[in-house]
Formats: sequence, C-alpha cells, structure tokens
Amino acid sequence: MLNNKTRLFAILGCPIKHSFSSVMQNKWFEKEHLNCAYLAFEPKDYELECTIESLKKLKFNGFNITVPHKIKALKYVDVIDKNAKKIGSINTVIIKKNKLYGYNTDYLGFAKDLELKNVIIKNKKVIVIGAGGAARAILSALKTGNTQQIYIANRTLDKAIILAKEFKVKSIDINNVKDVLGNVDLLVNCSSCGMKKDDRLPFSFCKIKTSLIVYDLIYNKKTPFVKFAKDNKLKVFTGEGMLIWQGAYAFRLWTGKFPDVKIAEKFLKKFLKQGINV
Repeated sequence: MLNNKTRLFAILGCPIKHSFSSVMQNKWFEKEHLNCAYLAFEPKDYELECTIESLKKLKFNGFNITVPHKIKALKYVDVIDKNAKKIGSINTVIIKKNKLYGYNTDYLGFAKDLELKNVIIKNKKVIVIGAGGAARAILSALKTGNTQQIYIANRTLDKAIILAKEFKVKSIDINNVKDVLGNVDLLVNCSSCGMKKDDRLPFSFCKIKTSLIVYDLIYNKKTPFVKFAKDNKLKVFTGEGMLIWQGAYAFRLWTGKFPDVKIAEKFLKKFLKQGINV
C-alpha cells in the first residue's frame, strides 16, 4: 500500500509507453515487500534537465534513463561511477542526500545475457549497428570479453568514427557492412531500426556465415534484423534478457537486494505474447 513513506523511482525516456520497466520494477518491489513505487515519464530532449531537477526536488530516490537520454544525462549528475564514465553513458541514477550518482548497468545486463545464452565472444568478430548510449555499453562489454575484432556502423558515419576512436575499434560506412559481414560471428543491433513499421534493414549483404548470431536490443517488435536472421536461418536473440538483467542490477543499486529474475521473465513473456506495449 502506498503512503507518505513510499520511496519513489522512475524511468525517463522518449518514447516510453513501450517500456516494460515500470511493470518489472513494481513487481519486484511487491515481491520484496518494499514500500516503493516506480513511475514512467516522457521528457523531450529540452525537458530532461528540468525533469531530473524536479525528481530531485520531489525527493525521488532514483531513476533509470533510456533512449534517447543516456549520454546527455551525464551532464546532470554529481558523481559518475568509474565504469559509467569509461562507457560514456548512464542508465541508472541514485539520489542520496540531494546528490545524483550515475551508473551504467546496461553493459552488465548484456554480458550476463550472453553468458546465459552461451554466446561466446572471446576471439570472435563482432559488428555493432548504432552509435548511441546503448552502443557504448555494448562496446564496453565486448571489449571486456576479449573479442578479436569489433566493427561499428551507423547511418551517420561521423558518429561511428568518433565512437570507434574512443573504444579503439574499427568504424565502417553502413553501406559497406556487406564487405565484412561474411567474416563476422555476431551482429548486435543497438540502433532504433525496427521501432517504426516502415523501417528497413540499413545495409545489403551477399555473404554471411551460417553460424552468425544476431542480437537485437529491441525486444517488443519484429525488427528487420530479426526478419533477416529468420530468413537466413540464423540464431537470433532479442533484448528481453538484457532488459531484465540491467533492471535487476539497477534494483540492487537502489535497494541492496537482488530481485527474482524469474518473475520478470514470466510477466514479460505474458505481455509480449498478448501484444501489449508496456
């Protein structure tokens, strides 16, 4: 039951109506018998700073950051965790004694999901599509996992070049993905391609490994990447696991408790099966 002692948490993103995070975090609070509530807000880019300041003034205890605010939000926190600083984006914030502490649990969630799915990245070649905040976390996890070669491609090549230099990987033009795809073991989509109904695969291809694995961070839509994988009989994973595990690590930061992941898996499958945007 909510009362005047309820601790408040939130997620900030735009759009946000499709996000499962509110359902997931509130179920975990309920299971752990914690007097907490988790809300969703949809600030535009120009509203982000005042929204964060409002959460602070309203005595929220923490919040998540999702697309497209993960990089910009760095400017509005007081202390940045060393791993988040290295990655260059945050997705989790703790508010304590009127100060904001920024963390990144995306890279932990991605790495954990790969481990559970037995996807081996050591000495493998990987291509990352996209150059936003999520791509930064993925690149960090891949570098930590001792991959042999990482390519990054993005519709805006300049952004890929900047990120490639920062993480010491190789940038390629999105139109040249076909030239390296035949040697790649894992493709990770970190872009928003697939969020709109008329989105198309941003590259052409003529040769791929039959062992190529496709991992799309988008979890609630059948994206062009998922279709590409299924049409070519490739192993494909979507971002449900990463979503749940990054949320679990955020929950632990806020509460000191690690939540029951099985509960989140159960409710996420239910909502996705029913075709409900949550």
